[in-house]
Amino acid sequence: MLDLYEILDGHKNSFRIKIVESLASQHSISNDAVIEQFNDNIENMIKSRYNTLEQAVDAICSAGKPVVLNLRRDRQREDTCKICESNEPNIEALDQMFRDSICIFEISEDSPAGALYHVLFQGAPDDDQKLPLTAVIHNCDVKRVWAGKAVETTVYASLIKKALKAT
Repeated sequence: MLDLYEILDGHKNSFRIKIVESLASQHSISNDAVIEQFNDNIENMIKSRYNTLEQAVDAICSAGKPVVLNLRRDRQREDTCKICESNEPNIEALDQMFRDSICIFEISEDSPAGALYHVLFQGAPDDDQKLPLTAVIHNCDVKRVWAGKAVETTVYASLIKKALKAT
């Protein structure tokens, strides 16, 4: 079970460690000294960076029904994402198939909440970080994540049906 809050907390802690190590290197002091001297600033930076992500995760986790997350390129951009476009009929089919039984969250990669991509797909090499990123999440449990591919409606539907049965 992959809890979305735990994934976000892990990402936040990794970011905190990077900041501390960077400041320690820049100031030629220990990590503990950095925390002692700069902790309030570090925490304010983390709060600022993760506030929108925490709101998005709260909305996804409190949906009360399975969520299909569709993180894609902004529809208004001229440089369209062909894979995002080819996956769109599959997302629309889910909407028709399940109607009010699911929530579909579409997030643009350019929005502040678009950083959720890096939270869910952390550690992947840049060449593997492709759009769209889609996921099925229920009760904060990340059932499955896909990146850079159109996923058949039946694959999403199978996970959604399992989640609905468990409710």
